[in-house]
Amino acid sequence: DTKYEEAVQTLNELQCYKMLSAKQKLEGLGLLLMKEFLHRVDVSEKDINDLRVIHVTGTKGKGSTCAFVESILRKHGVKTGFYSSPHLLEVRERIRLNGRPISTDLFTKYFWEVHELLKISEDDYEAKIPSYFYMLTILAFYIFKHEKVGAAVIEVGIGGAFDATNVISRPICCGVAALGIDHTEYLGNTIEKIAWQKGGIFKPGTPAFTLPQPTEGMAVLKQRANEFNVDLKIVPNFDSYPRSDDLTLGLSGDHQKLNASLATQLANCWLQRTSMSPIMTSPNLLFPLNEPFRQGLHSCVWNGRGQVIKFRSVSFYLDGAHTVRSLTCATKWFMEESSTEEFHLKTSCEKILAFNVTNNRDAKQFLEILFPCGFSRSLFVPNIASHAPSRFNDQNNLKIPIENQIFRIFANRDAWKEVCQSRGTPTNNDEAQTFLSVADALSSVTEGRDEELWKTLQSMTSQEDYPTMKLRGKHLQVFVTGSLHLVGAFLMILKPDINE
Repeated sequence: DTKYEEAVQTLNELQCYKMLSAKQKLEGLGLLLMKEFLHRVDVSEKDINDLRVIHVTGTKGKGSTCAFVESILRKHGVKTGFYSSPHLLEVRERIRLNGRPISTDLFTKYFWEVHELLKISEDDYEAKIPSYFYMLTILAFYIFKHEKVGAAVIEVGIGGAFDATNVISRPICCGVAALGIDHTEYLGNTIEKIAWQKGGIFKPGTPAFTLPQPTEGMAVLKQRANEFNVDLKIVPNFDSYPRSDDLTLGLSGDHQKLNASLATQLANCWLQRTSMSPIMTSPNLLFPLNEPFRQGLHSCVWNGRGQVIKFRSVSFYLDGAHTVRSLTCATKWFMEESSTEEFHLKTSCEKILAFNVTNNRDAKQFLEILFPCGFSRSLFVPNIASHAPSRFNDQNNLKIPIENQIFRIFANRDAWKEVCQSRGTPTNNDEAQTFLSVADALSSVTEGRDEELWKTLQSMTSQEDYPTMKLRGKHLQVFVTGSLHLVGAFLMILKPDINE
């Protein structure tokens, strides 16, 4: 659909447009501009409050928490809107209606409406156009208003206090997922500074919930709650809810239990405050989970986090973990899941790492965490599915030139070699390889073990001497991690129809 393609292209051009410096953002200028932009597209403060928002921040797990909340509310018959970032395959995943990415037709219609409204009014304002994330945030509020959603679940982009989403003056409730160190250029480099930013989404008289946090971070969150006159509650562990023991969560991994508990409290609080038949809570917040809660938690899907995709003799374990804390959780999850698979297959499997990190994150620190998995090979690839023409323009990252991406994969490989060397298991070039795309890496490593995958790869790889199909060797377990964008590039090949 050319109109959709044009919309994505126009939106992508905003990626390189720097509307504000980090300093201006921290002075609150971004929020002033955001209010101005919303005014220009006729979305008022009242319109936003009428969306009955649940606002969620945190360093890790905020997306999963939002996905659980959205799923629970939908099972209660609520028409939901859900705004999140980043996307894996297509930008429309960021704006969901009733759990599904908005259709290409609706995305196209609303994008051009907003684009036009901003264009008409640009002469009257100093800031003519919004930057990429601001544009998407404006679009989300505009769409949720016009689609008349009953609840809007809004995930903070970065931080909280000065995030573009923090124009919500009266949310129904707020949540803070796990705190950690990330995006230090905007948020500061200590847990206290980061907690201060996250606590910036609290609003006077609005209930707020968080999970157990590091001591320093919790102290600051409590201080922020006092400033806003907010009752901040700490959620119980998921296993302590009556009737939780026989419930399998839709998102796998132990770390998801706290996210599920946070989501349960947020959803219940929302149902209470909008008088939509909540479960009454006891002082310790524990209550038996009724059927809509159980179904919502069980059927929740959140791609690219703890996701397993199996082919005949290759299993892919995908998790976009990109902080120390999340990678530690993801590694534990991979070790458990892969050994369960070995147990069922009654044979040992060959473990392979596919890795990339972006921005200024410390690859070596991440690779130290991954080392104990015992990978026989490691693949270092940029977040590029293929160099063949693609139907997904949404994947284009104009901010990071290809040369930088290529430079990065060599640096990552060298960091891995250092880690292996220091652990007394030096690795050679056959065991630590760099590739220019995911398709190239996959065609090399899977060696035609699966016919379906093999056919897909043949049209996408740039390798001339394509290996003949051979079915041999152990079952492969490929762990893809370090970047959500890398996971997106893998999904483009493994599950391109994920949004259909």
